[in-house]
Amino acid sequence: MVLHLVGSLLCIMLFNQTSTTPPATDTLFPVEKWQYTVKGRRDPFVPLIGTELGRSGKASHLSVENITLIGILWGDRGYYALVKDGVNQGYILKRGDRVVGGKVAQINRQGIIFQMTQAGVLTKYELRLQEKERR
Repeated sequence: MVLHLVGSLLCIMLFNQTSTTPPATDTLFPVEKWQYTVKGRRDPFVPLIGTELGRSGKASHLSVENITLIGILWGDRGYYALVKDGVNQGYILKRGDRVVGGKVAQINRQGIIFQMTQAGVLTKYELRLQEKERR
């Protein structure tokens, strides 16, 4: 009974959509174009996760599992970490920058420490410079 009701509601929603052009009759496979009417519903093509913006205005898409620490820079304004992702795109991270599931907690001369939150549990993840990269 409930399954029949849900199926009926889905059919009503699908048939309420309007066709923008009539199907072409001179083609071998007729194609209809449909237009999505919002009517208070969310856009199905907008991602549900990963839309949080960092201070720079870009989405924080770096995952600590896929980055490599290349070097550490320091000066009057603090420490900066040079990292690259899995496709060799380089980034400069500073304390407080957001990554997937957390943020940069600390950067020192030996490496970078991330503060990660997974399922409500706060953990720390550290990437250290290799001896050959440290100078």
